[in-house]
Amino acid sequence: MPPMKAPRLDAKDWRILHELDRDAAQPLARIAKKLHVGRDVLHYRVKRLEEQGIIKKYITVIDFAKVGYLMGALYLKFRHEAPEMVKEIIEYYKQQKEVWWLLDMEGEFDLAFGWFATNISALRDSQRKLMEKYRKHVQDFKFRFYNKFYHFRKNYLSPGGVFSSDYKVIQANVQKITDETDDRILRILSENARMGYVEIANRLGLTAAQVHYRMKKLKEQKVILGSKALLDLKKIGYEWYKLDIYLDDYSVYDELLKFVSSHPNVIYAYDAFGGADLELDIEVRNYEEFKKLEDTIKSKFADAIEKTDFIIFTKEHKLMYFPA
Repeated sequence: MPPMKAPRLDAKDWRILHELDRDAAQPLARIAKKLHVGRDVLHYRVKRLEEQGIIKKYITVIDFAKVGYLMGALYLKFRHEAPEMVKEIIEYYKQQKEVWWLLDMEGEFDLAFGWFATNISALRDSQRKLMEKYRKHVQDFKFRFYNKFYHFRKNYLSPGGVFSSDYKVIQANVQKITDETDDRILRILSENARMGYVEIANRLGLTAAQVHYRMKKLKEQKVILGSKALLDLKKIGYEWYKLDIYLDDYSVYDELLKFVSSHPNVIYAYDAFGGADLELDIEVRNYEEFKKLEDTIKSKFADAIEKTDFIIFTKEHKLMYFPA
């Protein structure tokens, strides 16, 4: 069978994706008004994007440090395992509640995931636990801990190239400020950012007013940082690269971060220890676009960068900002 062609998107589709990246929880009627289309038309278009698999789900971005967690990352290289075994390994890790991000990758490693723990010691113990079951199938691995995790807008979706400098940052400064009821609400929202107060209330045995009050407070406390649509990049014609930057001169760090945050295709940045000095996640149409951006960064900071490495993420199996 020949490969399926990516669905064709028109200007309104791109604007819808832009709006849902900016705020996935906003009423569709509000988006319809912004786009000057009828509500029924907007609902139809969003439903079509969902049915085509372009929009996979709607996720809530949660500051997991404020609910008591640190984040680590682990990369695995398999020992040329059969596809059935790799599938089994992926399914196993998808079911582990501490695993919040799980991706296929090409290059030096085959699988990457992020995982939660309550402190550094627990993070290390959790990493060992995650390795126990399938260690014999792993040829090589590396792990790192994240100090800061920056979220930028997908500004490449923006109509007319309008750039939003708004971004969110999660810091490894664990200070749990939520209670059990807050956590129950966040667990639901982490799976569906568009779920309404009444449905959440019914699931939890609360009133809609109670849910509304708690969600408002969680936003004011910046526990809930926002929401976005999780997209299938291949279906919109994009690829996902990670660029690792190693520095000789740390004095340029803040300038470098500011520079990359102004690029529409940089969607995440990580301040890590145990790996590169700065990691960037980049969504572009092809390798040529990625290489152009990499060369631009290396040229501007030529005297400060020791080296760069990159990998390609090919499939996102799981993304959830709360253990579930």
